[in-house]
Parts: sequence; C-alpha cells; structure tokens
Amino acid sequence: MRPPINTLARWQHRNQTGATLLVALMMLLIITLLALSSMRGVSLESRITGNLRLQKTLTNAAEAGLRIGEVSINQWQCTTIAGNTNKPCMRVPTTLVNGDYLPAFTAANSANINLVTTYQYNPATGNNVEIEWYVTDLKFLDGQAQNNCALLARDCGRHYYEITACASNVRCSSDTTTQRVILRTVFAVSDS
Repeated sequence: MRPPINTLARWQHRNQTGATLLVALMMLLIITLLALSSMRGVSLESRITGNLRLQKTLTNAAEAGLRIGEVSINQWQCTTIAGNTNKPCMRVPTTLVNGDYLPAFTAANSANINLVTTYQYNPATGNNVEIEWYVTDLKFLDGQAQNNCALLARDCGRHYYEITACASNVRCSSDTTTQRVILRTVFAVSDS
C-alpha cells in the first residue's frame, strides 16, 4: 500500500534540525586540534635534532683541537721559539674548585689561547666553528727517580701536558652563553 501523497510531501520538505552540521563542526575542531598539537611536536623534534647535530659538530671540532694541541707539543715542546706561531704553555692555576681548576677560556687569558677557525657547517647562516685550545705544562708528575733520572744533571722522564680545547660558534673566551664543548686530555712525552 502506498501512503497518501499528502504525507509523502510533508516528509520530504521537513526542516533540518542542525544535528549533522553540529557533528561536522565538532569533528573539524577535533581534527584541527590534533593537527596543531602534532605540528608543535614536529617543531620540538626538529629543534632537538638541530641541537644534537650542533653538539656532535662541536664535539668533533673540540676533539680536533685536542689533536692540534698534541701535535704542537710534539713540535714545539711548549717553548717560545722564533717562528713558533703556537703560544707557549700556560701555568697550572692555583685556584681549585671542587678539586679541579676551571678552564681558562676568559678574556684575560686570550693572549695564551690558540685559535683555529674551521669549516663553515651551515652555509645558510654562515656560522663558523671556532676552536680554541691551550696547553698546561704539568711537569714531571711521576718524579725524576724513574729510569735513574735523579742521577742525571738534567730533567728527564715523562713530561706531562694537559690540553684543553673548546669549540663553539663564537670565541669561547668572549662568550659563555652559547652552546660549546670543552674537552681535556693529558698527554705524556717521554724524554728518555
């Protein structure tokens, strides 16, 4: 049986109550909030990745600074010689902080700090990596009695040097707020 034509016309022209529009707007709002939160996460991850990349670059550069310092010890033995472009060794500081002394990357010690400007790691910003290093003469830590050095008229034995290197985008002796890496190593040179 067919319904009467009057009832069918009323059913087809009935006004919408707006439930579909309301549900669609809620879904759009939820999707927008999810997209915004994921964009914040992506932004944070990209900053973390950039900082890790810079940290690894600076660590590698500071490691290279340690190697340059070791080569300078082998070549010059921390002495002031005509033609020596490397600065001589620094004295061991007398001020200790928690059993160790602070790195001497300050403006007051800039005359004793060697500087190397290395490759351009970011062509877009033009930031260079600055490597600074210095050598501290630790003298003979194990005494001169080793290998009958006490019988000789001159110093002999293992001579120890501490090399400290700093890598940053700016000079370590001029700025302490930018990200930087400081590495230390002890290098022994046998005289006998």
